[in-house]
Amino acid sequence: METKCVRRAFLAGAILLSLAGPVGAETGAASAFAYRVGSGAILLRGPWERYDGAATGGQPEGPASRIVEFPLRKRSPAADSSAGPAAYRIDIRIVGADAGRMAIYLPAFSGIEAVYADGLRLYDAARDPVAPPLLLFDATGGAVSLVLGIAATAPGLEAASFFPSFVVFGDAESVSREKALFGLAATIQDGFLIIAGFFVLILFLFWKKNSDFLAFSIYLLVAGACYFLEDGALFFRLPLGGRGLAEGASLVALDLQYLTLSFFIFTLYRDRMKIAFAIPLYAIPAALAAGALALPSLIGVDFAASEAYYSLFGIAAIAFFARLAAKGDRRARWLIPAFMVGLAAPALRAFGPEGIWNAYLMEPTAVAVFGVIVMLMLVKKVADTFESADALADYVDSVARTLKSFIPIEFLEHLEKSDIIDLRLGDHAKKEMTIFFSDIRGFTQLSEGLTVEENFAFINSYLARVVPIIKENGGFVDKYVGDAIMALFPGPSGPDEAIRSAIAMQSKIVEYNGHRAKMGYRPISVGVGVHTGDLMLGVVGVIDRMENTVISDAVNLGSRLQQIAKTFNVGLVISDQAFKELEDPGLYKYRFIGKVKVKGKAAPVSVFEIFDGIAPDLFERKMKANMFFEQGMVSYYQKDFAGAMYHFKRVLEIIPEDGAAGFYLDNCMSKATT
Repeated sequence: METKCVRRAFLAGAILLSLAGPVGAETGAASAFAYRVGSGAILLRGPWERYDGAATGGQPEGPASRIVEFPLRKRSPAADSSAGPAAYRIDIRIVGADAGRMAIYLPAFSGIEAVYADGLRLYDAARDPVAPPLLLFDATGGAVSLVLGIAATAPGLEAASFFPSFVVFGDAESVSREKALFGLAATIQDGFLIIAGFFVLILFLFWKKNSDFLAFSIYLLVAGACYFLEDGALFFRLPLGGRGLAEGASLVALDLQYLTLSFFIFTLYRDRMKIAFAIPLYAIPAALAAGALALPSLIGVDFAASEAYYSLFGIAAIAFFARLAAKGDRRARWLIPAFMVGLAAPALRAFGPEGIWNAYLMEPTAVAVFGVIVMLMLVKKVADTFESADALADYVDSVARTLKSFIPIEFLEHLEKSDIIDLRLGDHAKKEMTIFFSDIRGFTQLSEGLTVEENFAFINSYLARVVPIIKENGGFVDKYVGDAIMALFPGPSGPDEAIRSAIAMQSKIVEYNGHRAKMGYRPISVGVGVHTGDLMLGVVGVIDRMENTVISDAVNLGSRLQQIAKTFNVGLVISDQAFKELEDPGLYKYRFIGKVKVKGKAAPVSVFEIFDGIAPDLFERKMKANMFFEQGMVSYYQKDFAGAMYHFKRVLEIIPEDGAAGFYLDNCMSKATT
């Protein structure tokens, strides 16, 4: 693996050499090469003398067959008539100070079975099948003769190949430094692909409905593994049976890379692609991979077919994304430049300058850039999703707050629900509570003189003044019925809280009428009925239209008491049940206004009026007339109708608008005549 990494990370020092050719080459003999001490590491591309037949004793025998240069470009492998065994020699003249410790580094070690320097064997495949990453030796003179021997089954080093051969030469320190830089670059490059693949996979594990994250993570991981293997070092360490099979395995890895890329694209746009279109995306790379494994003799044809298909694939993908981008698809706008980078890599590899970077680092660099762009697209998707989720959460919170305005939180608490979404049809709870009903007197007549907008403005203005009073005293509004309010006061102190609310409401109405008078509006009056009893809170309706409600005879009685307050033209009427549960009835000014027969009740209900909080003038008159009213009620229930009429007439002399006194006076007159 280290050999592979070093082979690919040579970008820092070798790219200039690969573009410019051998540094220090001088004219002269075909195999002469000059190296100036202190010039760093150089590429020994050529000229090399090729000798057919194996080298013996570190020196080839006979005359050189020809002068060759090693190709520095990854090309389609083809049948090679220059197959081994063969030896390659280059003479290097060292210029400058004493050479000292020198080094040879072979990033693409493909088929070399022996390396010699001045006849000294530096590497022998028979003894060490795995070549050391760095071959060190001492240069004792002003020249060095290097010899590379290839196996009988290996193609010539000058042949086109998946694995172009590079020989790096120089002083030991410079070559070691270039090797380290090479390894660092390879580690960063391949490590990025693998780490990015796991990162996207983790995103998928946390967000499993996005299968495009899974597909892209598979692509990145396969690409990372492909480039760890493809460059040759690991392939040649595997028992693949020679360079041909190693090249086939490399092509298979490349085909798998494009197969997973096809899977990613189809997963990303499964709603836009038909299955018939997706099948070739999978079938062609799979067929090419199978061909590379099954027919190693045709590996060159397979490679050319793969190159042609992937070029067409890239062009078709860009056209597809351009059409989607024109329709407003934001993902396609990211994928167009990503695929352009992917297309540029094989073009530069085929037509760009020869060199290590072009041969071994161009494709993974393009894949890394492609991966960065697509990852930015996916991260943007995550960010947009979180932003949408935040917006949705804000919207849900807003809806929840709005719904809670329709369904009081206290209602949920009594049903032992933590949120509105927990409510279910039929949920209910039995409680003892004090029921509070209020109503504006003569609202129908009042509203007839107002426009629709004025009606709503008036009701909301009125409710804004009185509803906070209910909340401040421990109650909550169950519902609004036009101008009427139904509120509930839970707990044993509910009757006192309801009465305090009604008294404060009457005081607020007096204040409100002062404001209305200044604006030229008619005064209003409000009647309140209060009763305490058992009730059922619950959810009624149907699945698609539910409503919270309160059901019981106590609720009906509370509503009837409010009607009695309206009939008797008084401000606050409470039942004897509520009256009995007051902490201290003596805190209030009240009078007994009779026993009322209520629909649904067999026994009449005793009713009391509390007149605290009314207008001061009316309050004084009621206090003055209260003794006569009480005497009148005693006479009435003793069936002394004549005496009762006398007392009720005295009440009406003080309070002409007293509805209760008027009601009983009419009753007495009716009974007296029968």
